[in-house]
Amino acid sequence: MTSLTERTSHPRARRYAAWISAASLAVALGGGTANAATVDSAAAQATATSAANATGRLDRVDWASVVEPALNCPKPKPRPAWYVVRARVAAVGDLTRDGRRETVVVSSCPTSTSSNPLIAFVYDGASKPSAPHLLGKLGKNRYFKSLKVAIRGGRVHLQGKALSDQAPRCCPDLIVSQTYRWDGTQFRKTADKATRIT
Repeated sequence: MTSLTERTSHPRARRYAAWISAASLAVALGGGTANAATVDSAAAQATATSAANATGRLDRVDWASVVEPALNCPKPKPRPAWYVVRARVAAVGDLTRDGRRETVVVSSCPTSTSSNPLIAFVYDGASKPSAPHLLGKLGKNRYFKSLKVAIRGGRVHLQGKALSDQAPRCCPDLIVSQTYRWDGTQFRKTADKATRIT
């Protein structure tokens, strides 16, 4: 599973990552960046890992390659070294009530300047590992700069710092919490609360 190990879709990713120091890599993968995804706790992450391995289906997927087409990012030409799609598994759980666990992957479009918004992608647990089926893109209506994902009671809960329309790209001014439920054909938002950061 890729919850602890990041995968990239760019062939020069290893060379690109080599010059990033351990400290800067920790910052790049931590909260508040375009390529961050977190789980509520280490225990939750361990549960997600064991749950996905139990399914034996989506535990060895190159999520960066899977998510890239769904991101629909503008692709600069020629493709520069900074254009590296990163994806992290944020949560695993049965959301469609079919007894199989869906995988929630968080990613965003690469950028050479300020970060792009984070989006949570939900993939069907009944999919073949060679072709994970996208069920939904969650959090698109908010500009999430950091994002925690949890699955509780068959629902997806998102929480993180986000930008309002008035905020500069550097500085999130909202804490946003959202909840989504699968209705049999799509994910419907059942809660969306924003609190201003003071």
